[in-house]
Amino acid sequence: MIIVRIIGGLGNQMFQYAYAKSLQTKGYKTFIDTTGFRNYKLHGGYGLDLFKIDIENSLPFTNFLSKIRLIKSLKEKSLLFNERLTKPSEDAYIKGYFQTEDYFKEIRAVLLKQFVLKKELSNSTISYLRDITIQKNSCSLHIRRGDYISNKKANEVHGTCDLEYYKRAVKLMRSKFKDVRFFIFSDDIDWVKKNLKVQHATYINHKVIPHEDMHLMSLCKHNITANSSFSWWGAWLNQYENKVVIAPEKWFVSKENEVACNNWIQL
Repeated sequence: MIIVRIIGGLGNQMFQYAYAKSLQTKGYKTFIDTTGFRNYKLHGGYGLDLFKIDIENSLPFTNFLSKIRLIKSLKEKSLLFNERLTKPSEDAYIKGYFQTEDYFKEIRAVLLKQFVLKKELSNSTISYLRDITIQKNSCSLHIRRGDYISNKKANEVHGTCDLEYYKRAVKLMRSKFKDVRFFIFSDDIDWVKKNLKVQHATYINHKVIPHEDMHLMSLCKHNITANSSFSWWGAWLNQYENKVVIAPEKWFVSKENEVACNNWIQL
């Protein structure tokens, strides 16, 4: 039995689930553990139930804690790909973030079918969706601020992408597609409007439905991500065959990482 702990914001939860699903497809009896959300109130709490996932939640187990004590505990030691974690022992409780597609890229087709929203979209999202889908070259641009600014610990680990990164990314995208239309997403859209002036842009003013924002990002033909797992998934779920994805070269302040996919442009 393999149990994978689920914790963090929606993007992190999706990485952890994707890792768990990859183990399940290899024949492991796999469960996910969401008990950490009993006291975890950040980032909107548990969100995987918004999608058509099918791995059983271990929460119903009445003797769940005793089961964990009896099996081996494994923890991701760094943010780099660890092949050992793709072949754990048959009984293990695994903690980590698994922020590289190397853990699950071979089951992309499966994940594309599971990371589909179950509920109908809101009217505002449908309106934005129509605007995105009529564009010849739509491009999402995500600016993550929130706790990356307000939380000292988060800022020390992640930092933020500066405005110069976005200006370079916009310039590069325009050099590739003269008719590109930008759709700008942020958890601080008022700040973005004041500080990043982009011609031919629509500012997505959503505050309470982030999963629908991610869906809209995935429908854009091209993507400019922040150093955020949220916009990473928006770009990864984008199924446009000729997509161009631009990501920051430095995802963390001081740690090595393999977060950006190999075919993405890093600035």
